[in-house]
Amino acid sequence: MLERIREGSQSFTAKAILVLIILTFALAGVGGYITSGTEDAVAEVNGEEIPQSAYDRAYENERSRLQEQFGDMFSAITSDPNYMNNVRSGVLEQLIDQELMRQYAESQGMRVGADQVKAAIRDIPQFRTAGQFDNDIYLMSLRNAGYTPESFANLMQQDMTRNQLLRGLAGSEFVLTPEALAFMRLQSQTRSGGFLVLNNEDFADSVEVTDADVESFYQQNQDMFRTEEQLSVAYVELSLADIEQSVDIAEEEVREYYEQRQQQYTTEEERRVSHILVEHDTENAQQKAEDALQELENGADFAEVAESYSDDTFSAEQGGDLDWIERGVMDEDFDNAAFALENVGDTSGVVETSFGYHIIKLTDLRAGSVTPFEDVKDEVEQRLLAQQAEDRYFELQQQLAEISFEQPDTLEPAADELGVEVKRTDLFTRDRAPTPLSDDVVLNNIFSEQLIEEKLNSEIIETTDDRSLVVRVTEHQPERVKDMAEVREQIVEQLRVEKAQQLALQQAQEQAEEWRAGAEPGEQVTLVDSIQRNNRDYSSTLVQELFKLTPNADGKPTYEAVTLPNGDAAIVALTSVTAGNPDEAQMDGLKEQLQNRKAQVMLQSFIDTLKADADIRRMRLQ
Repeated sequence: MLERIREGSQSFTAKAILVLIILTFALAGVGGYITSGTEDAVAEVNGEEIPQSAYDRAYENERSRLQEQFGDMFSAITSDPNYMNNVRSGVLEQLIDQELMRQYAESQGMRVGADQVKAAIRDIPQFRTAGQFDNDIYLMSLRNAGYTPESFANLMQQDMTRNQLLRGLAGSEFVLTPEALAFMRLQSQTRSGGFLVLNNEDFADSVEVTDADVESFYQQNQDMFRTEEQLSVAYVELSLADIEQSVDIAEEEVREYYEQRQQQYTTEEERRVSHILVEHDTENAQQKAEDALQELENGADFAEVAESYSDDTFSAEQGGDLDWIERGVMDEDFDNAAFALENVGDTSGVVETSFGYHIIKLTDLRAGSVTPFEDVKDEVEQRLLAQQAEDRYFELQQQLAEISFEQPDTLEPAADELGVEVKRTDLFTRDRAPTPLSDDVVLNNIFSEQLIEEKLNSEIIETTDDRSLVVRVTEHQPERVKDMAEVREQIVEQLRVEKAQQLALQQAQEQAEEWRAGAEPGEQVTLVDSIQRNNRDYSSTLVQELFKLTPNADGKPTYEAVTLPNGDAAIVALTSVTAGNPDEAQMDGLKEQLQNRKAQVMLQSFIDTLKADADIRRMRLQ
């Protein structure tokens, strides 16, 4: 419980640990629900807000997953704005689904007890060393990721409650043995028959496309020939990374910077302490603490007393150990008492804080020190470099803003003054903007009516804290429907293909009808014998069509004319069907697969129902 008063650093490693922990549960992104203060929301579900931080965590989790999945292709894939918009929307919908399930579970009285949560925490692999729960790792991970034991327990409780619902829903589905047997017979079924493919290109010479055909197609398919709004721009870009490469720093400057900020390179005194905590809401809390102190004064072992008396369960299991602390990390009253102890092994009296009554023991001590200049020279140089580059960046940003405003119809003077180039683009649509311009904040500016009509320099546009630009629209092409003359050849070609496909299908239908009437199929028919659904010797499309056919009751062949995905026509003949033989050895695995499929379908249907009945507001994603 005392960990609630610790301030967390922002260690990336610790955050990664917490991400791994969170991903052991049902759905990603749940960590974002533990927030403090007021922040923007990305959605509201039945009056409950999903904060921006929840979305940010879930989105970063999804990006990490995609990066692991696609490897070297990740950059190319994520450069597609449409793809990433779909990813962002998917993450938001996932969070909404989670919130709906949480609300439903709570409304149905589903609860998870504190003991269950505690046991689950102990079982998390990231908190275990040599198979045993490690309180030090647990406290460090939570502290560095910005969680307290209480808030993380709340997170766990919410997630376990939601999982309780998921398990209940999934467990309600089952598959009977006759169902599995029927499925196995169908899956292992074999069929015999044949295929005759009619290539649509063979009918192209018989096709005639008239002017009336072209005119009719053009009038009926206007949207097919509608162009998107396009524009080209000129822009000047400032990047902090580029500026850093041009900054040169002398060693004297580095040393002076170090000496002026030597306190930053001073290690504060650290103390390792153990404690016994009796919380305020414990019956006779102060007296209980006094009793514990009396036992210590009578010679009792501190670890044993902590295990018996302390309400901080996890630290009590470690003899009360709280790891290393610095001044200012703990509650003020706790801090004062801990740092008043003079020698290792000293124990305080009963100390009251806002959390209860403590007895504190000093178990180890590390004196403060000053890191020599040579040991931190590179670090200091990088810090000074970043600072000077940042100062230079904002200086150039101001110059860019002033010059581009004073000469609004050109970017050349500003580029010359800053020593950068004016970059230019070809025509592009909003959904196909070049990477430097694909941010929403940039697109909203350059596709604005004002910049398009005036063709003047924009104001400074900041895409990130370290990147900004000024843009000017150089050409604009509004959305329009292309003239028929522009698309005539395209229409003729499409109509020619469509008519050829129609002729091919017509002949296939006529041929199939002749075979039904008793005509014998010719030698050009490809015969197949006893093939399975997963056959790879023939076109998968033709095999699928063969298995779609229904056998005739009189045992005669079944014929069907179909259009293939590539536009060709085909006649598919079914002559016989042989039932498959179930493999009893695969029964258990198959039943589990079928049950999982049913559960997935049912779960999605359940979520869809919750969504249909819910009041959901989606805000614009940041």
